[in-house]
Amino acid sequence: MKTQSNTILTIALFSMLVIGKSSFAQRRVAAGGWHSIAICSDSTVKTFGENATGQLGDGNSNDLSTPYTIPSLSQIVSVSAGGDQLEAHSMALKADGTVYAWGSNLYGALGNATTTNTNVPGQVLLLTGATAISAGGWHSVALKNDGTVWTWGWNTDGQLGDGTTVDKTIATQVPGLTGIIAISAGTYHVLALKNDGTVWAWGDNISGQVGNGTTTDQTTPIQVTGLTDVVAISAGRFFSMAIKNDGTVWTWGENLYGQLGDGTTTNRTTPVQVSGLTDVTTTAYATGAFHCVVVKSDGTLWSWGRNTYGNLGDGSTTHRSLPVLVSGLTDAKGLAGGTNFTLSYKADGTMWNFGRNLSGQLGDGTLLQRNTPFQSVSDCPIIEEPNTNGISENELLSAVSAFPNPSNDGIFNLEIATEVNNGKIQFEVVNMIGEQVYFQSVSSTQNETKTIDLSNQPKGVYVLNISLNGSKITKKLINN
Repeated sequence: MKTQSNTILTIALFSMLVIGKSSFAQRRVAAGGWHSIAICSDSTVKTFGENATGQLGDGNSNDLSTPYTIPSLSQIVSVSAGGDQLEAHSMALKADGTVYAWGSNLYGALGNATTTNTNVPGQVLLLTGATAISAGGWHSVALKNDGTVWTWGWNTDGQLGDGTTVDKTIATQVPGLTGIIAISAGTYHVLALKNDGTVWAWGDNISGQVGNGTTTDQTTPIQVTGLTDVVAISAGRFFSMAIKNDGTVWTWGENLYGQLGDGTTTNRTTPVQVSGLTDVTTTAYATGAFHCVVVKSDGTLWSWGRNTYGNLGDGSTTHRSLPVLVSGLTDAKGLAGGTNFTLSYKADGTMWNFGRNLSGQLGDGTLLQRNTPFQSVSDCPIIEEPNTNGISENELLSAVSAFPNPSNDGIFNLEIATEVNNGKIQFEVVNMIGEQVYFQSVSSTQNETKTIDLSNQPKGVYVLNISLNGSKITKKLINN
């Protein structure tokens, strides 16, 4: 199945996950080979697109260009879609830490101890305490609340990270890997982000997507060369992407269509910086099979890579080896990249999708290709957080600053640079396994400074959760 030829059908979810507004790394939209998944504001899960192996979870195998609601799923906090266009599977994470999967099970990607396809969701066996999920080509990955990583499914290239090339039909722990805060499964490889800002990778390395300076497959995790201070990761087909804390983007692996964004089409076996792109946020970002999409701090969207079907959203079908502006779309709150298509949603809950639509994967009721963002899926608004207090999350984010950060002595000063008249601000600090190490609830006045003392805590990365009557933001604290 593995080939670099562009004539062969390929996959794509390629979710990237990073610590978010809760202990769960939430992913509300997911794009697979030719199918899509969305979690609506009413907590229902909808699917649309290709359905040859039951990846839509509707009990059938007919493609759908309008969303189908999966009745058996509730309390879902994150979704992921993977596989080939015709051979694909889907995953869903419940609030209780259990995982459900359906679709293609040729190599055991559903984690139910069989290799039989299933066209309705079933629980992944022997897996609890999950906080993040990611579906690869024919394998699956989960992150648990203790910072360990679990994998199952196809393992020909070592993508399960267990030191073997033997397929697994039940979840198996990746040995020697701890302190993980984010995961991302590509078609044949996996990325993991540690709490110290380093990135680890394993699996297929035909184009250098493992990032260790070679093209030799890796059956156990190895650190990506020369990459630190990373806050977000995403794995594509044969390439990888990372966002650093300074807002720069770094890529490595296959570059046939310019998906590394460095102005060339030369493969790279170690990370290179995407040219001319700064101030990138972790609000929303995605890799597809052959392309990338990110959001800058000014709300604009930028994309690069393969564009045969308009999946870059710039109104053309020209491949781009440098980032280009996505036409007419700003302030995306979520993104997902599939094989030659892109999903997005805005703060108002509307979905705007673009690219290939042969199987109805854009969810607009047609099979029409869209070269620019097109409003789709009208019956599934996606609104992440209610706001009832008169201050937006962006305003709250800009109102609170933490300094020094990193801190060499574990002491952080929090400055509140706005008047808060409605309720109290709550500050919570948790470590990378979700344990609360600090909590304070305060009434605030303008320019007031609070102190957080982590001097008695181990060195490393912590997550500061700040909430005010429904608005919630997250900041990273580094205790050096």
